[in-house]
Amino acid sequence: MDFRKHQDKAKKNTLIIWSLYLVLLLISSILISYTLFVGLNLAQFYQPEYQQYSLSEKFIAANQIVFQNQEQLLNFLRFSLMVLLAMISATAFGFFQKSNGHKVALSFDGKLISDKNNELSIEEKQALNIVAEQALAANIPTPTLYIIPDNAINAFAAGKTTQEAIIAITQGSMKSFNRTQLSGIIAHEIGHIVNHDIKLNIQISAFVFSFTVLFFLSRVIFYQAAYNRRIDGRVKLLLLATAAIIALIGMMTVWFGRILQAAMSRQREYLADASAIQFTRYPNGLVEAFEIIKGDATTTLKNPNAKEYAHAMLFSMGSKLFATHPPLDKRIKRIQNKVSCQ
Repeated sequence: MDFRKHQDKAKKNTLIIWSLYLVLLLISSILISYTLFVGLNLAQFYQPEYQQYSLSEKFIAANQIVFQNQEQLLNFLRFSLMVLLAMISATAFGFFQKSNGHKVALSFDGKLISDKNNELSIEEKQALNIVAEQALAANIPTPTLYIIPDNAINAFAAGKTTQEAIIAITQGSMKSFNRTQLSGIIAHEIGHIVNHDIKLNIQISAFVFSFTVLFFLSRVIFYQAAYNRRIDGRVKLLLLATAAIIALIGMMTVWFGRILQAAMSRQREYLADASAIQFTRYPNGLVEAFEIIKGDATTTLKNPNAKEYAHAMLFSMGSKLFATHPPLDKRIKRIQNKVSCQ
Protein backbone atom coordinates (compact mmCIF):
# COMPACT_ATOMS: atom_id res chain seq x y z
CA MET A 1 0.00 0.00 0.00
CA ASP A 2 1.51 3.38 -0.99
CA PHE A 3 1.14 6.59 1.01
CA ARG A 4 -1.44 8.13 -1.33
CA LYS A 5 -3.78 5.12 -1.15
CA HIS A 6 -3.38 4.97 2.63
CA GLN A 7 -4.18 8.68 2.95
CA ASP A 8 -7.22 8.41 0.67
CA LYS A 9 -8.57 5.49 2.70
CA ALA A 10 -8.11 7.31 6.02
CA LYS A 11 -9.79 10.45 4.67
CA LYS A 12 -12.72 8.43 3.29
CA ASN A 13 -13.24 6.72 6.66
CA THR A 14 -13.01 10.10 8.39
CA LEU A 15 -15.79 11.46 6.17
CA ILE A 16 -18.01 8.48 7.06
CA ILE A 17 -17.45 9.04 10.78
CA TRP A 18 -18.23 12.78 10.42
CA SER A 19 -21.52 11.82 8.76
CA LEU A 20 -22.33 9.54 11.70
CA TYR A 21 -21.60 12.42 14.11
CA LEU A 22 -24.10 14.64 12.32
CA VAL A 23 -26.70 11.86 12.31
CA LEU A 24 -26.16 11.35 16.06
CA LEU A 25 -26.58 15.08 16.66
CA LEU A 26 -29.80 15.16 14.64
CA ILE A 27 -31.27 12.05 16.28
CA SER A 28 -30.51 13.28 19.80
CA SER A 29 -32.15 16.67 19.15
CA ILE A 30 -35.30 14.96 17.78
CA LEU A 31 -35.45 12.54 20.72
CA ILE A 32 -35.11 15.34 23.25
CA SER A 33 -37.80 17.39 21.53
CA TYR A 34 -40.13 14.40 21.34
CA THR A 35 -39.58 13.55 25.02
CA LEU A 36 -40.40 17.11 26.10
CA PHE A 37 -43.48 17.36 23.86
CA VAL A 38 -44.91 14.04 25.04
CA GLY A 39 -44.14 14.96 28.66
CA LEU A 40 -45.89 18.33 28.40
CA ASN A 41 -48.89 16.77 26.62
CA LEU A 42 -49.11 14.05 29.25
CA ALA A 43 -49.03 16.66 32.03
CA GLN A 44 -52.17 18.25 30.57
CA PHE A 45 -54.06 14.97 31.00
CA TYR A 46 -53.72 15.14 34.79
CA GLN A 47 -56.57 17.65 34.89
CA PRO A 48 -59.77 16.49 36.72
CA GLU A 49 -61.71 15.98 33.47
CA TYR A 50 -59.31 13.20 32.39
CA GLN A 51 -59.40 11.12 35.58
CA GLN A 52 -61.40 8.31 33.98
CA TYR A 53 -58.56 7.49 31.56
CA SER A 54 -55.74 5.08 32.43
CA LEU A 55 -52.05 6.04 32.28
CA SER A 56 -51.53 4.00 29.10
CA GLU A 57 -54.45 5.75 27.39
CA LYS A 58 -53.08 9.14 28.41
CA PHE A 59 -49.62 8.19 27.17
CA ILE A 60 -50.94 7.07 23.77
CA ALA A 61 -52.98 10.27 23.44
CA ALA A 62 -49.94 12.40 24.40
CA ASN A 63 -47.94 10.76 21.61
CA GLN A 64 -50.71 11.19 19.06
CA ILE A 65 -51.01 14.93 19.74
CA VAL A 66 -47.48 15.50 18.40
CA PHE A 67 -48.66 14.42 14.93
CA GLN A 68 -52.30 15.47 15.32
CA ASN A 69 -52.17 18.28 12.77
CA GLN A 70 -49.76 20.34 10.72
CA GLU A 71 -49.46 23.07 13.35
CA GLN A 72 -48.46 20.59 16.09
CA LEU A 73 -45.94 18.95 13.77
CA LEU A 74 -44.42 22.33 12.86
CA ASN A 75 -44.12 23.25 16.55
CA PHE A 76 -42.37 19.95 17.18
CA LEU A 77 -39.94 20.55 14.29
CA ARG A 78 -39.29 24.13 15.44
CA PHE A 79 -38.45 22.94 18.94
CA SER A 80 -36.21 20.19 17.51
CA LEU A 81 -34.40 22.88 15.55
CA MET A 82 -33.97 24.95 18.73
CA VAL A 83 -32.44 21.97 20.53
CA LEU A 84 -30.16 21.33 17.54
CA LEU A 85 -29.03 24.98 17.49
CA ALA A 86 -28.35 24.84 21.24
CA MET A 87 -26.12 21.80 20.74
CA ILE A 88 -24.38 23.42 17.77
CA SER A 89 -23.77 26.54 19.91
CA ALA A 90 -22.27 24.31 22.60
CA THR A 91 -20.07 22.75 19.91
CA ALA A 92 -18.84 26.20 18.86
CA PHE A 93 -18.17 27.13 22.50
CA GLY A 94 -16.25 23.89 23.04
CA PHE A 95 -14.21 24.49 19.88
CA PHE A 96 -13.04 27.96 20.90
CA GLN A 97 -12.44 26.82 24.48
CA LYS A 98 -10.07 24.05 23.36
CA SER A 99 -8.46 25.77 20.36
CA ASN A 100 -5.44 27.25 22.15
CA GLY A 101 -2.67 24.65 22.06
CA HIS A 102 -0.52 26.57 24.54
CA LYS A 103 -3.32 26.45 27.13
CA VAL A 104 -3.70 22.72 26.55
CA ALA A 105 0.03 22.17 27.13
CA LEU A 106 -0.02 24.36 30.24
CA SER A 107 -3.00 22.40 31.59
CA PHE A 108 -0.60 19.44 31.65
CA ASP A 109 1.97 21.58 33.52
CA GLY A 110 4.05 21.72 30.33
CA LYS A 111 7.39 23.54 30.34
CA LEU A 112 8.03 25.80 27.34
CA ILE A 113 11.29 24.87 25.57
CA SER A 114 12.83 27.76 23.64
CA ASP A 115 16.22 28.27 21.99
CA LYS A 116 16.30 31.64 23.77
CA ASN A 117 16.77 29.78 27.05
CA ASN A 118 20.46 29.23 27.78
CA GLU A 119 19.79 26.71 30.57
CA LEU A 120 18.37 23.88 28.50
CA SER A 121 19.55 20.33 29.12
CA ILE A 122 21.17 18.27 26.34
CA GLU A 123 17.96 16.25 25.96
CA GLU A 124 15.84 19.41 25.65
CA LYS A 125 18.18 20.91 23.04
CA GLN A 126 18.07 17.65 21.09
CA ALA A 127 14.26 17.59 21.13
CA LEU A 128 14.15 21.23 20.02
CA ASN A 129 16.52 20.46 17.11
CA ILE A 130 14.44 17.45 16.04
CA VAL A 131 11.25 19.52 15.99
CA ALA A 132 12.97 22.11 13.76
CA GLU A 133 14.33 19.37 11.45
CA GLN A 134 10.99 17.59 11.02
CA ALA A 135 9.10 20.86 10.54
CA LEU A 136 11.54 21.73 7.76
CA ALA A 137 11.02 18.30 6.18
CA ALA A 138 7.25 18.81 6.32
CA ASN A 139 7.54 22.41 5.03
CA ILE A 140 5.59 23.97 7.93
CA PRO A 141 6.46 26.62 10.55
CA THR A 142 8.34 25.16 13.50
CA PRO A 143 5.83 24.28 16.25
CA THR A 144 6.40 25.39 19.82
CA LEU A 145 7.78 22.62 22.03
CA TYR A 146 6.62 21.79 25.57
CA ILE A 147 7.96 19.14 27.94
CA ILE A 148 5.40 17.55 30.28
CA PRO A 149 6.76 16.49 33.71
CA ASP A 150 5.38 12.94 33.62
CA ASN A 151 7.26 9.62 33.50
CA ALA A 152 4.65 8.07 31.18
CA ILE A 153 5.69 7.72 27.53
CA ASN A 154 3.44 9.87 25.37
CA ALA A 155 3.18 12.99 23.24
CA PHE A 156 0.57 15.09 21.47
CA ALA A 157 0.13 18.00 19.09
CA ALA A 158 -2.44 20.74 19.64
CA GLY A 159 -3.57 24.08 18.27
CA LYS A 160 -6.11 25.48 15.84
CA THR A 161 -3.83 26.13 12.85
CA THR A 162 -0.41 25.13 11.55
CA GLN A 163 0.95 28.54 12.56
CA GLU A 164 -0.32 28.13 16.15
CA ALA A 165 0.60 24.47 16.59
CA ILE A 166 2.48 23.10 19.59
CA ILE A 167 4.06 19.72 20.28
CA ALA A 168 4.19 18.35 23.82
CA ILE A 169 6.43 15.45 24.84
CA THR A 170 6.52 13.78 28.23
CA GLN A 171 9.68 13.53 30.29
CA GLY A 172 9.29 9.76 30.09
CA SER A 173 9.57 9.88 26.29
CA MET A 174 12.74 11.95 26.52
CA LYS A 175 14.32 9.35 28.82
CA SER A 176 13.12 6.24 26.96
CA PHE A 177 13.92 7.05 23.33
CA ASN A 178 17.21 7.65 21.53
CA ARG A 179 17.49 10.37 18.88
CA THR A 180 16.29 8.19 15.99
CA GLN A 181 13.27 6.93 17.92
CA LEU A 182 12.41 10.41 19.20
CA SER A 183 12.65 11.69 15.61
CA GLY A 184 10.02 9.15 14.59
CA ILE A 185 7.76 10.18 17.48
CA ILE A 186 8.08 13.91 16.75
CA ALA A 187 7.61 13.31 13.01
CA HIS A 188 4.38 11.48 13.87
CA GLU A 189 3.13 14.57 15.72
CA ILE A 190 4.26 16.78 12.84
CA GLY A 191 2.16 14.48 10.65
CA HIS A 192 -0.90 15.29 12.76
CA ILE A 193 -0.25 18.99 12.20
CA VAL A 194 0.28 18.64 8.43
CA ASN A 195 -2.88 16.52 8.08
CA HIS A 196 -4.86 19.12 10.08
CA ASP A 197 -5.62 16.57 12.78
CA ILE A 198 -5.00 19.17 15.49
CA LYS A 199 -8.03 21.13 14.30
CA LEU A 200 -9.97 17.91 13.76
CA ASN A 201 -9.24 16.81 17.34
CA ILE A 202 -10.67 20.09 18.65
CA GLN A 203 -13.78 19.67 16.49
CA ILE A 204 -14.34 16.11 17.73
CA SER A 205 -13.93 17.13 21.37
CA ALA A 206 -16.32 20.03 20.81
CA PHE A 207 -18.92 17.71 19.28
CA VAL A 208 -18.78 15.36 22.25
CA PHE A 209 -18.87 18.37 24.58
CA SER A 210 -22.10 19.55 22.91
CA PHE A 211 -23.90 16.40 24.02
CA THR A 212 -23.37 17.45 27.64
CA VAL A 213 -25.97 20.21 27.05
CA LEU A 214 -28.54 17.44 27.48
CA PHE A 215 -27.39 16.91 31.07
CA PHE A 216 -27.83 20.63 31.74
CA LEU A 217 -31.39 20.49 30.35
CA SER A 218 -32.12 17.41 32.45
CA ARG A 219 -30.86 19.18 35.58
CA VAL A 220 -33.07 22.23 34.93
CA ILE A 221 -36.18 20.05 34.61
CA PHE A 222 -35.21 18.04 37.70
CA TYR A 223 -34.81 21.14 39.91
CA GLN A 224 -38.06 22.59 38.55
CA ALA A 225 -39.89 19.41 39.54
CA ALA A 226 -38.16 18.96 42.89
CA TYR A 227 -38.41 22.49 44.27
CA ASN A 228 -41.52 24.04 42.68
CA ARG A 229 -44.29 23.61 45.29
CA ARG A 230 -47.03 24.83 42.96
CA ILE A 231 -46.71 21.76 40.73
CA ASP A 232 -49.07 18.83 41.34
CA GLY A 233 -47.41 15.71 42.78
CA ARG A 234 -48.26 13.53 39.78
CA VAL A 235 -46.91 16.16 37.40
CA LYS A 236 -43.73 16.32 39.49
CA LEU A 237 -43.25 12.58 38.99
CA LEU A 238 -43.83 13.06 35.29
CA LEU A 239 -41.22 15.84 35.10
CA LEU A 240 -38.73 13.75 37.07
CA ALA A 241 -39.28 10.89 34.63
CA THR A 242 -38.76 13.32 31.72
CA ALA A 243 -35.53 14.56 33.28
CA ALA A 244 -34.35 10.97 33.74
CA ILE A 245 -35.11 10.10 30.09
CA ILE A 246 -33.26 13.20 28.83
CA ALA A 247 -30.28 12.33 31.06
CA LEU A 248 -30.33 8.79 29.64
CA ILE A 249 -30.40 10.15 26.07
CA GLY A 250 -27.50 12.43 26.99
CA MET A 251 -25.54 9.53 28.46
CA MET A 252 -26.14 7.39 25.37
CA THR A 253 -25.16 10.17 22.93
CA VAL A 254 -21.96 10.90 24.88
CA TRP A 255 -21.23 7.15 24.91
CA PHE A 256 -21.74 6.81 21.14
CA GLY A 257 -19.87 10.08 20.63
CA ARG A 258 -16.85 8.67 22.48
CA ILE A 259 -16.94 5.55 20.30
CA LEU A 260 -17.00 7.67 17.13
CA GLN A 261 -14.27 9.86 18.60
CA ALA A 262 -12.09 6.80 19.13
CA ALA A 263 -12.84 5.47 15.63
CA MET A 264 -11.92 8.82 14.08
CA SER A 265 -8.70 8.97 16.09
CA ARG A 266 -7.63 5.47 14.99
CA GLN A 267 -7.90 6.44 11.32
CA ARG A 268 -5.82 9.58 11.83
CA GLU A 269 -3.11 7.63 13.71
CA TYR A 270 -2.50 5.46 10.64
CA LEU A 271 -2.25 8.63 8.56
CA ALA A 272 0.24 10.24 10.97
CA ASP A 273 2.38 7.06 11.00
CA ALA A 274 2.58 7.20 7.21
CA SER A 275 3.50 10.89 7.32
CA ALA A 276 6.24 10.23 9.90
CA ILE A 277 7.93 7.76 7.57
CA GLN A 278 7.62 10.24 4.73
CA PHE A 279 9.36 12.98 6.76
CA THR A 280 12.10 10.93 8.44
CA ARG A 281 12.74 8.51 5.55
CA TYR A 282 13.62 6.03 8.27
CA PRO A 283 10.67 3.84 9.35
CA ASN A 284 12.68 1.80 11.86
CA GLY A 285 12.84 4.77 14.22
CA LEU A 286 9.08 4.76 14.72
CA VAL A 287 8.94 0.95 14.78
CA GLU A 288 11.63 0.80 17.48
CA ALA A 289 9.71 3.34 19.57
CA PHE A 290 6.58 1.19 19.26
CA GLU A 291 8.56 -1.90 20.30
CA ILE A 292 9.68 -0.11 23.47
CA ILE A 293 6.05 0.69 24.32
CA LYS A 294 5.11 -2.98 23.87
CA GLY A 295 7.21 -3.73 26.95
CA ASP A 296 6.26 -2.67 30.46
CA ALA A 297 6.26 1.04 29.68
CA THR A 298 3.24 3.03 30.82
CA THR A 299 1.52 5.48 28.46
CA THR A 300 -1.14 6.78 30.89
CA LEU A 301 -0.49 10.29 32.17
CA LYS A 302 -1.38 11.12 35.78
CA ASN A 303 -2.81 14.52 34.89
CA PRO A 304 -6.65 14.68 35.30
CA ASN A 305 -6.93 16.26 31.82
CA ALA A 306 -5.40 13.18 30.19
CA LYS A 307 -8.69 11.33 29.64
CA GLU A 308 -10.28 14.28 27.84
CA TYR A 309 -7.32 14.53 25.45
CA ALA A 310 -6.71 10.77 25.06
CA HIS A 311 -7.64 10.92 21.36
CA ALA A 312 -4.85 13.47 20.75
CA MET A 313 -2.12 11.42 22.46
CA LEU A 314 0.52 9.42 20.61
CA PHE A 315 -0.28 6.18 22.47
CA SER A 316 -3.63 4.80 23.56
CA MET A 317 -4.93 5.16 27.12
CA GLY A 318 -8.42 3.63 26.70
CA SER A 319 -10.16 0.25 26.68
CA LYS A 320 -10.67 -1.70 23.45
CA LEU A 321 -14.11 -0.21 22.71
CA PHE A 322 -12.95 3.33 23.42
CA ALA A 323 -9.39 2.77 22.18
CA THR A 324 -8.25 5.97 20.52
CA HIS A 325 -5.34 4.23 18.80
CA PRO A 326 -4.94 1.01 16.77
CA PRO A 327 -2.96 -1.88 18.36
CA LEU A 328 0.79 -1.34 18.15
CA ASP A 329 1.31 -4.66 16.35
CA LYS A 330 -1.10 -3.55 13.64
CA ARG A 331 0.61 -0.16 13.31
CA ILE A 332 4.02 -1.81 13.04
CA LYS A 333 2.75 -4.26 10.41
CA ARG A 334 1.27 -1.44 8.34
CA ILE A 335 4.53 0.52 8.47
CA GLN A 336 6.58 -2.51 7.43
CA ASN A 337 4.14 -3.38 4.63
CA LYS A 338 4.23 0.17 3.29
CA VAL A 339 8.01 0.14 3.29
CA SER A 340 8.18 -3.21 1.46
CA CYS A 341 5.63 -1.99 -1.13
CA GLN A 342 7.53 1.16 -2.03
